[in-house]
Amino acid sequence: MENIITVNAKCSSNNTILQTVLPNKKDIILTTGVLGFKGAKRSTPHAAQQLTEFFSERLIENKIIKIILILKGFGKGRKSIIKGFNKKKIKILKIVDKTPEPHNGCRASKKRRL
Repeated sequence: MENIITVNAKCSSNNTILQTVLPNKKDIILTTGVLGFKGAKRSTPHAAQQLTEFFSERLIENKIIKIILILKGFGKGRKSIIKGFNKKKIKILKIVDKTPEPHNGCRASKKRRL
């Protein structure tokens, strides 16, 4: 049986973070800053794709080619993450969206009176 692991991807407006735990209890956590992207370049789709390709190489070293992808957030790198995994021939069995949504949100500020 091949190993199927879950990969958590957090896409914020400033950064992209990929995280997983391998079967041997070793965890891999990478951000776009690790690859040398600094400042506004971290939030670009190009940075997210480069990060995913680097992350995929780490998975292939550990003989993992099938994953379940859990996406969180509305960052620019969401589509680029999927592109990066496909480019490195890693099969995505399922994509789960766990973006937190407020049920009612914060209380609105009071109306202005003129």
